[in-house]
Order: sequence, then structure tokens, then C-alpha cells
Amino acid sequence: MPPKNPIWNYFVKSDTVAKCKICQLNVKTSGNTTNLHFHMNRCHPDVQMEKSTVFVKTKRQISEVDNEDIIDLDDPVSSPGPSTSISSETETRSVSVLRNPIVSSKQPRIDSAFAKQKSYQDGGSKAADVTNKLLFMIAKDNLPFRVVEKEGFKTFMNAILPLYTVPSRRTITHLMEEKYEVLSNMMKAKLSQVNYLSLTTDIWTESLNMKSFLGLTAHFLVEEQHRSVTIGVVEMTERHQSEYLKNWLLNLIDTWNIQSQNIVAVVSDNAANIKKAIVDAFGADKHLPCFAHTLNLVLARIIDDDNIVKGFCAKIKNIVTYFKKSVIAADQLRIHSNLKLIQSVETRWNSTYNMLQRFIQLSEKISVIILQCPTAPPMLTASELQSTKEFVELLKPFEEATKIICGEYYLTASKVIPVVNILKNTLQAFEPSTDIGHHFKKALKDQLSKRFETIEHVSSLAMATILDPRFKNINFSDKVACSHAINKITRFVNSKVTDINHEFQSQQENSDNNDKTNFWSYHENLVNLNISKQIVNQDPNQMPEDFRYYLNQPPLKMSD
Repeated sequence: MPPKNPIWNYFVKSDTVAKCKICQLNVKTSGNTTNLHFHMNRCHPDVQMEKSTVFVKTKRQISEVDNEDIIDLDDPVSSPGPSTSISSETETRSVSVLRNPIVSSKQPRIDSAFAKQKSYQDGGSKAADVTNKLLFMIAKDNLPFRVVEKEGFKTFMNAILPLYTVPSRRTITHLMEEKYEVLSNMMKAKLSQVNYLSLTTDIWTESLNMKSFLGLTAHFLVEEQHRSVTIGVVEMTERHQSEYLKNWLLNLIDTWNIQSQNIVAVVSDNAANIKKAIVDAFGADKHLPCFAHTLNLVLARIIDDDNIVKGFCAKIKNIVTYFKKSVIAADQLRIHSNLKLIQSVETRWNSTYNMLQRFIQLSEKISVIILQCPTAPPMLTASELQSTKEFVELLKPFEEATKIICGEYYLTASKVIPVVNILKNTLQAFEPSTDIGHHFKKALKDQLSKRFETIEHVSSLAMATILDPRFKNINFSDKVACSHAINKITRFVNSKVTDINHEFQSQQENSDNNDKTNFWSYHENLVNLNISKQIVNQDPNQMPEDFRYYLNQPPLKMSD
């Protein structure tokens, strides 16, 4: 019969000891779970165990914890490492009650030497710590489990830790599964307590085996810090119809204890199937098209579909391809420069930008080399080279916008509308000198207007922009969209204020009933009456004074 105590969710039980699934340390059980509770409270205090788990310290343990003079001589100086979600600090094993410890240069005692050697055995303190760090390295660096069986890795480990036995691939697989089980349960408990979160999802095909996968990532705040966690990567075994995708999305959020009403937005690309799946599962107001993906479509459509742009880029690509295939031309280019030409990739528009930019940098050296190679493709004319420079100048703000909006460690929703506004004004201000440059400019303006014509009417983006003190309402070109966003914020704030006032009034009435002999009770009644009148007379569409003051203040600078 499996153990019933919830503490066993974090340990693997054996005869006399239990191995911690988090730090791989063996803890003696002695027929009860007291040591297991003490280990969790001491080494993994952030783990949220079930409320039924109770731990009572003994007098000896309390005296050891409360003793301020305890000094750990065996614990090394802490260094930056993984968080407790991946690896916790190893449990302190040896203590000393010396008030002023003196580091001795004497030869270690024989029992200390044997204790150190024993600590590297399976289940020992050192072995558990090294194994835990090894699991973290494999997970963090996306290494294959077979790395522990490679000769070079074994030689390296034998050189630095000769007493440590490297676990086999099967053992590493088993330990990783145990750790994933514990960490996933911890994350499920954390996600169940999050009130507001957003999801990002995407479908991609692994080209080697031609398999499709659906990925889902959750984003939320913990103590005003942005956190992201991938909660699902599942293989698609059926046709990618919206109903099939919707069922998978709902199944994933249910598995990870995420409530649908707590989801603020679901971000995806513009594919019709995934968009319909999100709308059917969460509602049309919660679907948010990926801005980076849409911006990529603006450039990709021009580069791939516009005949003039496509032919112009193909001419430069032929020259780059020649230098990639010709050893003589490549050797000559290396003599003149340390830089290499960059080949464009069809699936990434910025690779075309990088190709053109590098071509301009090496244009003078390329022209000299091409004149010496009879089989080389023709070099660009002076007018075509000028058009290339103008095309790069037009693409440069799009490259910068892509980098800004793809930030991983900061929130970007409030930057979408200002970025689009900046791109439109940058294109408008640029004046090309060639016919091809003018064609580039017109094509970019048309695609940008087509893709982002209604971007200011996306309420979540508009509200985020207004509430960002760096932008507020100054980047809106559509005043109606700005007004709708401000009204929505106003109604939301007023509803929250009303709820708070009702709660405050209820508390005051309860306190008055409990204490009618208070000297200030009459005054308190007047205060409650005043609050009641404000609640009754409050217009839900009237802008709060604090919000009005916020909008009237000048925006902050980007450097603030």
C-alpha cells in the first residue's frame, strides 16, 4: 500500500532512508516522518505542501536552530546558481559551537577523511549535491541524457571528482522524471493562486521527422516580477482543425490548474485555425495577434511577392551565392577583409536585411574581385547600389522594432502602438532619391497600413499604452480609439472603487454594532453616511480624479 502522508510526494521510500526528489539527499526515517518534515522545512522552505502536513520540532532541534553561534564549517561559500525551483542548497551536515573558529592547517582526522569519502557515495551529501547540479546542467543547457556516458565527460568528472560515480543514462532519466514531477506540482500550485495571466501558443513542424507540435507558455507576475513557464509541448496527431486545437488548449490549462476567467489574453499568430480555436475556447476579446509575427509578414510579403523587390534582392543574392561557392573569390575577399558575406534565408526577412547591409559594407571590395572573375555575375550599377542603401535605411527601423518587441525579460504590450506610430512617421519622413527607393517606400507604407490599420482599437494594447507613464495617450492617431480605451479604464477603476467602498462600509457597520459605547460612534456614523451618499451618487462613467491627474501630467522620458 503506498504511503498516505503527503510528505511522501517529495521522497522515494526505501527500508531505512528516504531519498529527496528535489535535492537527491538520503534522509533517515527511523520509522516516522519527522526527519522528512524537518528536511523540507530546513532545505526547501519555498515548497508549498498540503495543509494537512504538520511538523513539530523537538527541543533538541529547536535549540540547534535557535543557537546563533552555530557555524557550518563544511558548507562552501555560496555562489550564484539555480533557483530553488531547480535546485536547493545542500543540507548542512556538520556544525561547530566554536564562537571564534580558527582554521587549522593540521592534517585532517581519519574519521573526517572517511566521512568526506563516504559523502561521495550514493545518497551522500556531496554525491546528492553534484547529481542535483548535473540534472540542472542537462535541463538548463538542453543536453541529451547520453552526455553522462560520453568518454570526454567521464574523463572530466574523474579529474575533478575522482570519488564521485557518474550516474548512468537510465538513472539520470529516472531522476529527471522524479524532479519534473515535483517541480510541476509546485508550479501547478503556484498557477492556481495567480489571478491574472496571459498565454502564448504556437504550432510548428519539426522538418527532420515531419512532426507537428503545439506549444503553450504561461506568463504572470510574482511580487511584481515577470515569470514565464512552458506548460505544454504536445505532438499533433490529427489534422490541425480549430476544434482539435481548442480541445488541446483547454486540456492543458485544466491540467495545470489554470482558471479560464483568470486568463487575460492569449497570443498567437494570424493562422485561421489557431485563431478560431482561441476565440471558441476563451472568447474573441482575449485573442491577441502576435505583433512580431505580423511585423514579419509586412516585410516577408514585400520581399517574396513584390516583383521589383524580389528581382532586386535576387540579383544581390546571386553575387553572395557566387562568393559562397567560389573558392577563388572567397580567398580574394578574405585577403581584403575579415568580414564575410551573409546569405539570406527565405523564412526570416531580417536575414535579407543583414545580407544587404553586409553587401554595402563590402561593395567596393566585391566590385574589384568580380572584375577579376569572368564567370562571376554582374555587379550592381551605381544607381542600384544607391537603391540598396536606401532599402537598408528603410528596413533599419523595422529591424530595431523587431528587437524591441521581442524582449524576453520585460513586458512589451504597451510598446506596440508607439512602435507602429514611429514606423509610420519614419517612413513618411524618409525621402529616397531613386525610383526603386520610392517603390520600396510605397510598398512598406501600404503593407504597414494594411496590417496595422486597426491596431489602436485592440483594447488590451490601447489600455496598456495609456497606463504606461512613458506613452500615455500621445501616440494615438485615432482619437476615438483612445477615448474608448480611457472609458474602459474609467469603468474598471470605478467598479473596483465601488467594491472597496462597499466592503469598507460593511466593516464599519459591523464595528459599530460591536462597539456602540465608543465616544466617537456618532462621528463614525456620519462618516459611513457620507460614504453611502458617494456610492449612491457615483457615476460609473465619470473619470476618477487620480486618473485625470495622471493623464494631465507629462509622460516620462524613455531613460527614466
